[in-house]
Amino acid sequence: MNNQTDKIVNLSHLILNKIVSYLEYDIDIICFSLVCKRWYNDRDKYLVFNTNNINLFTLNTTDINQNHKHFNLPSYNNILLKSIQSKTKCTLIIGKIKYYTFDYHYDDVRNLKSIPNNVSVIDITTNEYTEDDMEYLYRLISESQSVTKLKGCSTLKYGLPKSIKSIKFKYYFDEPLDKGLLPNTLEVLDFEDPLEQEIPPGVLPDALRKLSLNNYQYEFLPCVLPSGLSKIDLNNYQHTILPGVLPSGLRYLNLQNYELEILPGVLPDGLQKFTLDGYRHEFQPGVLPSSLKSLSLTNYTSSLKADLRYSIDSTASEDSTETESYLPISWLQAISSLSNLQSLYIFIPMSSQHDTTIFNLNYLPPTLETLDITLQGKDSVLLKGAMPTSLKSIHFTDCRFNIDEIFPETLQYHLEIFYYRNDSFPPIPSNIKIDSLSVSGDHRLSKIVLPTGIRTINLYMGSWGSDENSIDFGFDGVADQRCSLRELRLPTFVNGPPKFKLPTTIEYLDIGNNDLNDILHLIPSTLNTLEFENQSNKNISIPNTIKSINNIIYRFKSFQTLIN
Repeated sequence: MNNQTDKIVNLSHLILNKIVSYLEYDIDIICFSLVCKRWYNDRDKYLVFNTNNINLFTLNTTDINQNHKHFNLPSYNNILLKSIQSKTKCTLIIGKIKYYTFDYHYDDVRNLKSIPNNVSVIDITTNEYTEDDMEYLYRLISESQSVTKLKGCSTLKYGLPKSIKSIKFKYYFDEPLDKGLLPNTLEVLDFEDPLEQEIPPGVLPDALRKLSLNNYQYEFLPCVLPSGLSKIDLNNYQHTILPGVLPSGLRYLNLQNYELEILPGVLPDGLQKFTLDGYRHEFQPGVLPSSLKSLSLTNYTSSLKADLRYSIDSTASEDSTETESYLPISWLQAISSLSNLQSLYIFIPMSSQHDTTIFNLNYLPPTLETLDITLQGKDSVLLKGAMPTSLKSIHFTDCRFNIDEIFPETLQYHLEIFYYRNDSFPPIPSNIKIDSLSVSGDHRLSKIVLPTGIRTINLYMGSWGSDENSIDFGFDGVADQRCSLRELRLPTFVNGPPKFKLPTTIEYLDIGNNDLNDILHLIPSTLNTLEFENQSNKNISIPNTIKSINNIIYRFKSFQTLIN
């Protein structure tokens, strides 16, 4: 190839810069520049690192170079400096450091003479300053022309910058909310602590798009919520929401620990995502709008009421002993009516009052693509009926099922993700194509038989077998290229290092909770990526046969928080 005329090699710097802008990690950006001699020689003309991954870590100073002396690639030093200098979305921490990622930090606010013009986010992590220091700090903030997000706000007395778009209040904000205090530019408003006063009509700016309230003690009056709101988070709100109160343009509603009945007409017709936690009432017809694409029903603190209707029609179950539904029938009917539903999440782990309960899959709408359910009864909940063929992702926890029943052989399924937690490991029928299979549970299996035709398998379980047949990969010989398995997470081997051989088709191996030294002898010579978490104090002896590993990933078990 003649590099003088090759079109790819001689791409313009503008195009090269555009390509680099789509790369997330700086190591990939560096590797990109090493593709050919021209791209390396011209790196200063197009290359810029992703500043989202670069934190300045400047303590009580605006010197952006002081904490980058560890950078050991001299040929890219100018690019690093240029990237740092071009960073415009920096974070300033005021108070104690609680995070790994920040750009500037000041504990003593008097050392801060002005807000750097590349700071867009300010996070105030303490309310222990004197009133004079608070006034000094907020005066500086109000004069800034670059700050768009203020976290840890506790007062509006000294004004806000004209550029502000997002505010998170902390530390029991108790000042009167008068009309005009909140700027018209505000798009996100979050009261992390309970708001002690009522929000009058006209106070919230028309530009507001997202509102979050915790333990709000007042009933919403008409016209309090601006019509442009698209997302509302209400935690522990205990007032009946009347029809017409929620704005018609609302797209996302999150009601946490909401214990009052929702009446028809309350939820706007255009609502697309609804999260409801703590609900213990029947769903009347028409409560859930047909526009919903995502629905989450959770209950973290208590079981469902016993006086709701759970009885199942005799046609729903062939077994006369299975007469009770885990969920109220009105809930299932409401779910079934959602003609646009794509995602359903149900997390109700509190024990049901009934001895035997079922979840009837026939109520699931034919548009559903993602199903995630965690249910718990006196006995594990039995799944009955057939899955819709539209499903792409399934996540089951504490559910029993007959796989031939919920995936009938007359229907074809293609699942991108299938995860279940159970004490059984059923074979996968041929009418189900699965890209990624994950299985967890308290299995005590001496032999694990893996299904064939799956690219990725993750085993979150223990294995009591350690001989050559403890895992059956379902093929003849380790070099059998008919094996489709490419990525594997090993189970935890309880009785010592295993003796089986991994297929040579595996490119990505996660050894799970096993010790690295116990697994090295299994690794095929063709492996590309190795991921591990546990490493013994013994020296690691890497076999000479392992030559192809390009990526080694070490998972840290925990992270420490930075505290000043």
